[in-house]
Amino acid sequence: MSLDTASPGLPAFYDDLDLTLEEISRRLTDGVRNRRSAFHTPAVATVTPQNTPDVRRMVLRGVDKSPLTLRFHTDKRSGKAHQIYQNSSGFCEIYDSDCKIQLRLSCRLTLLQDGETVERAWTATRPMSRACYQIETGPGTEIPAPGTAVYDTGRPDEGRANFAVLMAEVLRMEWLYLAARGHARARFERAGDGWTGCWLAP
Repeated sequence: MSLDTASPGLPAFYDDLDLTLEEISRRLTDGVRNRRSAFHTPAVATVTPQNTPDVRRMVLRGVDKSPLTLRFHTDKRSGKAHQIYQNSSGFCEIYDSDCKIQLRLSCRLTLLQDGETVERAWTATRPMSRACYQIETGPGTEIPAPGTAVYDTGRPDEGRANFAVLMAEVLRMEWLYLAARGHARARFERAGDGWTGCWLAP
């Protein structure tokens, strides 16, 4: 028995692939600006040299529409940076518990250390954010206790040499909307400048 998707209370995108794509784009764009949005801090997974996943939350700094690419900031000395140099496969996951929406993104990861995108991103960073890149040892380095990391606050570049932009180019997306009347799950594959989509069993 199929559900009556015209029933009141269901969003317009519930059974419309094109509107679902628009909703994904809207929520990602809002996630850049809206710190209260679940889309502001996606889980970003990389692959270790042992071929196991390594996951952390990262702040979404920007979204490019064509091709769909998420932008994050990172320290080029970090473990994830070294993992990306060896394996560009990545994955992003977002779950908004208020809206009952899950978005899973298969990505190709790239680290940028120079160029207009990086310079523009660095210029937009605040002094308190730049301090993170002034630590003498890279992220994940063992230290004696919290608060003992040494900051090189006198650096003329304010830590710019350690700053990098992580680009996550989206190749495939899976969307899940949880609803009491029936969950809606869809998959979208990149096709040139657009997407091809289909519905999946929840």
